[in-house]
Amino acid sequence: MKFIRPVSFIMIILFIIVGVNKIGDSEIDHARVWTIDDSKSYARDKLEIYTDKQWQCLNKLWTAESHWREKAYNRVKVMGKHAGGIPQILDMSPKLNPTSQIDRGLSYIEFRYITPCRAWEHHLRKGWY
Repeated sequence: MKFIRPVSFIMIILFIIVGVNKIGDSEIDHARVWTIDDSKSYARDKLEIYTDKQWQCLNKLWTAESHWREKAYNRVKVMGKHAGGIPQILDMSPKLNPTSQIDRGLSYIEFRYITPCRAWEHHLRKGWY
């Protein structure tokens, strides 16, 4: 997978850090809360080597799994483990930060399905990925 653009990464870090007053000429909150849109932007940047179709598949997949909520938690156990976070991966703590959840989710997809669209196709057939 290609690394995210340095500018995007810097913006994400600056948004997360408490106490940053400005990014360029725009003001931001001291304690800005990470949002679903932030998670989607981060994931989209991580997928820049893929086509837009792959982003659409990932967006559908993780919307179906968690609605992109970082604190999503499945109380139903599978193989003795709960699924959590944005990608709803088994044994993932919903307390893990969103960027780590996304990174782990994309790594899992790449390892098991190669592309987000293949993971989405599997999800449509089986109801899980």
